Amino acid sequence: MRGVQAIVSRAAAVGLHIAKEATNHEGRHMVFEGNYRRYRILIKPARLGLESGFIIQHDSWLEARISAIREFNKALEGAEILKPTRPTNYQRRRLELLLAILDSLFLPDGRRRTLRQLAQTVIYPRSDLGRAIEWKSSSERRHTQRLVSEAHHLMREGYRALLQTGAFARLR
Repeated sequence: MRGVQAIVSRAAAVGLHIAKEATNHEGRHMVFEGNYRRYRILIKPARLGLESGFIIQHDSWLEARISAIREFNKALEGAEILKPTRPTNYQRRRLELLLAILDSLFLPDGRRRTLRQLAQTVIYPRSDLGRAIEWKSSSERRHTQRLVSEAHHLMREGYRALLQTGAFARLR
């Protein structure tokens, strides 16, 4: 497998080291670690006389896979991408708030919390939300509605976007 050795030696030359490695019936799984990223690759046995190349599954993750290959190639050339792979502090706090909202939707006895109860316990824990008539027309109520809607979206399908390349840029 000259292709594998070429990848390993190119990676070592630019400062990427093998963090983990395993072989199974699919091929050789390798995790290369750089200063800012990890690159997980699967090297399959050569087919059709090809020494090396990329096989990309055509599905909804196609663009993410192409981007990952592009970044791995740049890393092998010594130009590792410095783009953040973790959320910023603001994004982390926002995700924590959305998860706290989802965790608090129901009372211990199984009944659903009202928007006002959610706002008082999770979103505005140390605030006086006023009387019921004030709550009905308040910006806090509208903000709570938007956050609950965003939390439901995250639960239904938004979590997938977090796995895609550049997902944190789309997180409000």
